[in-house]
Amino acid sequence: MKSYIAIIAMTTLLYTNAQNHRSSVDPTSTSMNGQNNTATGYFTLHYNNTGVGNSATGIYSLHNNISGSYNSAIGYHSLISNISGSYNTANGYQSLYYNNMGSYNTASGNSSLLKNTTGVYNTASGYMALMYNTTGAFNTASGNQALNSNILGNYNTATGNMALCNNTGNMNTASGNQALYNNTTGNYNTAFGYKAMASAVDATNQTVIGYEATGQADNSVVLGNENVTAVYMGEDSGAKIYAGEGSFTGNITIGGDVVVSSDARLKANIMSLGSTLAKLMLIDGKTYTTRRDGKQKIGVLAQDIQNVFPELVSQDDDKMLAVNYQGLIPILINALKEQDAKISRLEQLTKELITNE
Repeated sequence: MKSYIAIIAMTTLLYTNAQNHRSSVDPTSTSMNGQNNTATGYFTLHYNNTGVGNSATGIYSLHNNISGSYNSAIGYHSLISNISGSYNTANGYQSLYYNNMGSYNTASGNSSLLKNTTGVYNTASGYMALMYNTTGAFNTASGNQALNSNILGNYNTATGNMALCNNTGNMNTASGNQALYNNTTGNYNTAFGYKAMASAVDATNQTVIGYEATGQADNSVVLGNENVTAVYMGEDSGAKIYAGEGSFTGNITIGGDVVVSSDARLKANIMSLGSTLAKLMLIDGKTYTTRRDGKQKIGVLAQDIQNVFPELVSQDDDKMLAVNYQGLIPILINALKEQDAKISRLEQLTKELITNE
C-alpha cells in the first residue's frame, strides 16, 4: 500500500514540474504552467505559475514568483517577494528581498537592493548597497552601503564605501570612500575623491574633485582641498582656460600678454569721456602695507576712486570694494590729451611773446 502511494506521488510531481528542473523536492509547490525554470532549495519558486526561464538557488529564493520571467536568484530569501518582475539578478542574502514588480535589476551582496519594489534598471554591488531603494530607477551602486538610503532617486552613480550613502536626490555621481556622503536631496552633483563633499545637503550642480575637497557654492567647481597650492592645466603645456568672471585673493603672474575684448561691435551708447584731468587730479597714488601678508604695495584706494569714477568700483558679497585698474587707462589717455592741448597753447603763446619783442 505504501509503495503504491509513493508511486502516485512521484508521478504527480513529475507531471507538475514538466519542462522544469527541481533538485530539491517541494511536494507543496503550486508551479504548473511555467517552463524552463530551475529551482534548488527549500520553497524556491514555490508559487511560480506562468513565469519562465527563472533560476533560483537558496531557501525561499523567488518564493512568491508567479509570472516573473528570466530572473536569477542565488541566496537565502533572494528575490523572495518577486511576483511579476522580470530580468532580475539577485546574488546574496536577502538581495532584492522585497522586489515584486521591478525589472532589469542586478543585486550582488548581502541585503543589496533589499527594499526595492518597483524600481527598474538598478545595479547594486556590495553589502547593503541601494538597500532602501523602492521605486528609484537607473541607479548604480558599488561598495559597502553605497546609495544605501536612496528611496526615490534616479540616475545616480556611487562607487566606494558609503558613497552617496544618504542620498535621495537625482543624477548625482560620486566616486571614492564616503564621497558625497552628506548629500541628501541635492541634485546634479559630481564628486571624486576620499570624502569629497558638497557644501550642503541640498546642493545643486556642484563638482568637487580631490581628497577631502568641499564644494563652495551651487553651480561651481572645486579642485582640491585647502592644502592644494597649485593647479596645472594640460601639464602646464599652455592649455587654454575659458571662463566668465574670476576672483583671486593672491598675486597673478602672467607670462604673455593680457588681451581685453574691446570690439566696437560689442558696445552701445558710445560717447567720449571728454575732460578728465580735473577729476584725475582728485585721485592720489598711495603706498601701503597689506594686512594679509605685510607686503609693501603701490596703488589707489577704492573709496577715492568711487568718489570720482564710481563706474570703476565694484563690491563683492562681503561688501569689500575692488577697482577696475584697466578702466583707468582711457581716463589717463584723455587727461594726457587735455594736458597736451594746454602745453601746445602755452608754446604758441610763448612764440607770440618772443615774436612781439
